[in-house]
Amino acid sequence: MRLYIKNYSSYRGDLEDIDIKKTLKQNYKYDTRRQDEFIHLAVYGAKLLKDKTQISKDDELYVTTGVGNVSIVHKTNTYIYEQNQPLKLFDFINLLGNTTSYYVASALGVEGKNIFQISDNFTYINTLISLYASINSSNKNAILCSIDLLSSPDEIIKRVLGVDESCEVVSSVNYQKFSLDAEDAMAKLEFDAKTYSIEEVKEMILNTDAQVQLSPRCIKLDAQKDGVFFETMASYAINNSIKRSKNMLYVDCFEDKYKILKLESLR
Repeated sequence: MRLYIKNYSSYRGDLEDIDIKKTLKQNYKYDTRRQDEFIHLAVYGAKLLKDKTQISKDDELYVTTGVGNVSIVHKTNTYIYEQNQPLKLFDFINLLGNTTSYYVASALGVEGKNIFQISDNFTYINTLISLYASINSSNKNAILCSIDLLSSPDEIIKRVLGVDESCEVVSSVNYQKFSLDAEDAMAKLEFDAKTYSIEEVKEMILNTDAQVQLSPRCIKLDAQKDGVFFETMASYAINNSIKRSKNMLYVDCFEDKYKILKLESLR
């Protein structure tokens, strides 16, 4: 499967120290009321993308995340089971994944297909497959939002994601605008639904001229790894490679199962 990336946006909490809620208010005159940090982070990435590229109201929208809005789940649990308080209305609304999709769609000005999708591991790649299948039929463009919000305590997220307790987990939001059309594209992304063995991955690494980047969960492979972790970090790796005009082979892993993304810079 092949998709072309027309533009992108990225934010990582460990690389940029900003107050997102304040930035949305001051820079974009955005009304942040009745929304939580997870939604603010998603909307901020959407605003960054809209600053850089033209977006059609017919573009399809996909939102994916590693563990979802853990902060609101924890808050809900505290209200109900620890404080014996009723769940607040807007906390319930924000608990729903489609609420985030609604606010992102509104921020982008899109009115087309709108999907909030979480898969058990490899959620970014699985969402890419869904996105490709859809626009291959509709012949429209699509926007993919990948978001992970660091919650406290972070030990919960680490256990869910299957990473070592010593690994630093960060917040991040990354967007790409995808198309089947190569015209004016910044990069080409190739992927498939196959799960690879470690032997197959090692063979690919030996035979590629592209920069190899591994998920920190690829502990049995030796190549460049990021010093931090978030579930959808493949999305950030793509954007970072486009920014540096580099070709990349990205390897994701979970429990000795491997998935591959191949990025070719076109600029």
